[in-house]
Amino acid sequence: MKSLKISLIALTVIILSSCNQFIQLIETDSVGKDAVTKEGLCENSDIRINYDMWSEDGITYFSIYNKSDKPMYIDWKRSVFIYNDWKYDYWVEKSTTESYVVPSGIGKNITYERKMSTVVAERYTFVPPHTYVSVPMTYTITPNFTQTTTTDAKGKTTTTVSQSLKYLYPGMKKVEIPSSTKPGKNVKAYVKTYAQNESPARFRNFLTYSFDEKFNTENFVENDFFVSKKTEMTTKNFNGQFQKQNVKIKVGSIKTKTKVKVFDSPYRNGTSWYNSIVK
Repeated sequence: MKSLKISLIALTVIILSSCNQFIQLIETDSVGKDAVTKEGLCENSDIRINYDMWSEDGITYFSIYNKSDKPMYIDWKRSVFIYNDWKYDYWVEKSTTESYVVPSGIGKNITYERKMSTVVAERYTFVPPHTYVSVPMTYTITPNFTQTTTTDAKGKTTTTVSQSLKYLYPGMKKVEIPSSTKPGKNVKAYVKTYAQNESPARFRNFLTYSFDEKFNTENFVENDFFVSKKTEMTTKNFNGQFQKQNVKIKVGSIKTKTKVKVFDSPYRNGTSWYNSIVK
């Protein structure tokens, strides 16, 4: 069997992914003139933007590609992230950086890699013709928690804080969805869909760019998203089928080998993310 080299932190992600009992899958739709496809792609004649939100609680990571034959300039002071109508700036005097681990690839070829997430410190970014620029950001898409208080017959009061659909929408019944591990079979899950005007999370990415360094003429791209569906399922169904692979681990001078489960991750999508649910 193929041997897989992997860092200790990546191994931790693989192991922990199977420890949580339930996972909530969060799916989005995109609206407006500059709508984004389910694959996380938005483009016009000048620019291509690729989104990858797939992470715990969602991170709106995106990259930009200059499709033209001319240099492009992005003005971060006039580009913002907007969450539920609140504006958050990309350009600040001081930059902050953090790292996180995300899956890469699909199916049997899935691996895990470390990415850096940084609030952009430069006012302008120069993008040569036919060139990608990576634009990490630290803004996460806040999970929707609720607080429920109940009192029993003896007067004992219990307060539950959770993002589970079971508590967000009392009385909700499970429905059947296709099984990801047994083709042709179904499993039960909580499912909630949202129209745009009732969505618990709406967010926009507004970018200002120009082919003129002095920005005498400007162009704009505005990508609008809203949470359109939540599906709460078992971790087993979320992970999908798996293969066991040999892993070599090196921590300092210590080397060891072990076997881990590498999951297909069938729900992975550039415009979706997930939350671990503790019940």
